Amino acid sequence: MSKFNSWAVAGGFGFLGKSIVKHAESTGCHVLSFSRRSGIDIRQLDVVSRYLKDIRPDVVINSAAHIGGISYNALKPVEVYEDNLLIGFNLLKASHEAGVKKFVNIMPNCTFPGVAEVYSESGWWDGPIHDTVLTYGMPRKALWVHAWAMKKKFSFNSIHLVLPNLYGPDDHFDPVRSHALGALVKKIVDAKREGRGKVEIWGTGSPVREWGYVDDAAEGILRAVEKYDDIEIMNIGQGKGYTIREIAYAIKQAVGWDGEFSFDTNRPDGAPKKILDVSKMKSILGWEPPTDLAIGIQKTVEWYTRNS
Repeated sequence: MSKFNSWAVAGGFGFLGKSIVKHAESTGCHVLSFSRRSGIDIRQLDVVSRYLKDIRPDVVINSAAHIGGISYNALKPVEVYEDNLLIGFNLLKASHEAGVKKFVNIMPNCTFPGVAEVYSESGWWDGPIHDTVLTYGMPRKALWVHAWAMKKKFSFNSIHLVLPNLYGPDDHFDPVRSHALGALVKKIVDAKREGRGKVEIWGTGSPVREWGYVDDAAEGILRAVEKYDDIEIMNIGQGKGYTIREIAYAIKQAVGWDGEFSFDTNRPDGAPKKILDVSKMKSILGWEPPTDLAIGIQKTVEWYTRNS
């Protein structure tokens, strides 16, 4: 049972948001989802402010985002930056004005310096964000600064949780909007269906990424809501990385496709390595994400196969 009675999840109809709502409801909480899908455009301060003052939740979780992969960020840099900046600013300001007891900011690991390999919370400010994800990562990092100021002036309680790239059932599987794992699931399943013997992968296949199963991420977020109250960031993840090539072959095995991969080395790789240091999470939450990568990929492949 949660110590908070009412929750509002911004972006609660999205990939991560739906999982957060499901897990929160399973603990007996009263949970409301809101986004443009429900008629609440978070980019408009007056709209989200009226909404939160009307429902008066104890907790607001920010899982709303204008998001895509590297290619999408390159296509729409202004839209990605402006929308995410407005979403964060408006949600935090409106939450404070509505008397919210706890604001939960979900952040991507691309808020860490692009040159880092293992992302420890203490190194979050040790360099610039990688330019391929700058327009997505910087608004979330700016939101932390806003929250820090809110805590200094008003003692407003917020926590800031950094996640790896997520995957799982109901993910984005569009080649432009999705991250590498979701895009590869689509490409490989579709190749098997269509009898194609080759799948192209952008980049060299060598970048190392950590992947979080969406239900594990939701569970970690809920545990942090109950146990963590520090303004400083906390990583939520497994602390293990895999190359894009390894992910591709794991999906190939789950799909049962016997074709070959070709790597388009003219496409950008992004940062060479992204792995979270999760020692702080283990110490504070006494928990680790339970889903093995192979099992998570199998569930994701099965969902996409049934629903596409």
